[in-house]
Amino acid sequence: DTSGSITDEMVSDFLGEVKGMLELYNSYAVKVFCFDTSVLAEADFSSDGGDDILDYQPQGGGGTDFEVCWEHLKANDIVPKQFIMFTDGYPFGSWGDANYCDTLFVIHGNDKIEAPFGVTAHYEFEKTRA
Repeated sequence: DTSGSITDEMVSDFLGEVKGMLELYNSYAVKVFCFDTSVLAEADFSSDGGDDILDYQPQGGGGTDFEVCWEHLKANDIVPKQFIMFTDGYPFGSWGDANYCDTLFVIHGNDKIEAPFGVTAHYEFEKTRA
């Protein structure tokens, strides 16, 4: 989620978490994209080498439409083993397609929000940043 309510710090946290996940595996293939009211900056990362996830350049800043993620996946015949959405948990309307794929919502900054499907994890961030 790179909508207008997502700060640069949050995006940095999101990318840091993805990097941490990738470092746990010897072999991986990950598709990353941003979204606000459309899908932006799609990129592939794999253990075969290439770009570092921390060099990824996020795009966005508009409204929030979670549904565009599922529309993009379906339109491109992408069925992920696990779809992980990093967000602040404020969709405009639908949270997406509960039946399309296993989904993990990592919600940053608000431990009161629970996604209506999939698994919800709350991101604990350092509140004493300088």
